[in-house]
Amino acid sequence: MDKSTQTSGSKDELHIFGRPWTYQVERLGPIAAVIIFGAVVGIIEPRFLSARNVINVLYQAATYIILAVGMTFVITGAGIDISIGSMLALTGILMVFTIEYTPIPPWLGIWVAPLSGMVLGLLNGLFITKLKVPDFIATIATMIGYRGVVLIMAGGVVHYRFPAAVRFLGAYRLFGLIPISILVAFAIGALGYYVYNNTYFGRYTAALGGNRESAILAGIEVDKYKILTYVFMGFLAGVAALVTIGRLDAFHATYGEFMEIDTIAAVIIGGTALFGGYGRVWGSVFGALLMSMVVNGAVLLGFPYFYQYVLVGIVILVAVSIYTFLGTRRTT
Repeated sequence: MDKSTQTSGSKDELHIFGRPWTYQVERLGPIAAVIIFGAVVGIIEPRFLSARNVINVLYQAATYIILAVGMTFVITGAGIDISIGSMLALTGILMVFTIEYTPIPPWLGIWVAPLSGMVLGLLNGLFITKLKVPDFIATIATMIGYRGVVLIMAGGVVHYRFPAAVRFLGAYRLFGLIPISILVAFAIGALGYYVYNNTYFGRYTAALGGNRESAILAGIEVDKYKILTYVFMGFLAGVAALVTIGRLDAFHATYGEFMEIDTIAAVIIGGTALFGGYGRVWGSVFGALLMSMVVNGAVLLGFPYFYQYVLVGIVILVAVSIYTFLGTRRTT
């Protein structure tokens, strides 16, 4: 756009590195929040920044990072998936049963988790696109249904002491120091970033979330890409199940409960628009990391368990308020 056509407001707006400050805050906000929070808590409690605790924070954040990448695509496409915790549990018990009760070798049996997650995600997508059930209602229904199947299958029994192939993603440490689950989580973040920014899947997901009618007029198969976001989410729920079960070397039917809340919060903190059309994959990664840091920092600072929920709620409210403020400035 020619400079002569710009408004006086845009001329007067503060620019940082050639971009409006509102853009830079939105883009770098989650990273800055992680750095600032880490520095403040580290000054108050030096143990927070110890190498051992930093690895522990990343270790505990890995599952949420994986889920947040998938949820970024779902929310960007103007959807929501409340069933991810139940999908994690159901894909986990299907994998456990495959390994414990069939002759399939463990290294092959672990693939049951992500593959069955794709099937569960496909069911979510079909309910939404073909039966025209709203995303929220459809995934609440499957959340309850999937969890019921888990409870029936598990029967209150704790499964534990799994083969090395099952423990690998969750428990194996590279060079004996760095949990491989951390590397897997950030690799999935990098993959999600590439897919979102460089493929038709990413661009069309943003298009259908931004304006569904315009996407249809442009010839985009909106139902197809809506379904694909849920399939991708299901796949990553299965990967998250592998990481969780491997880390704990056990499975219980309650695994994954309330994970959907923390995952959605991480995505919103990361800057993805709640009602679709715009997503930030790396923002979601750092949003999940910030959530883990808040809980870990609260423990080290001696906050009672229930106060941790209050702190997380405050973080979410502050983040959403900032993004709402910045969004208002862009449109005025």
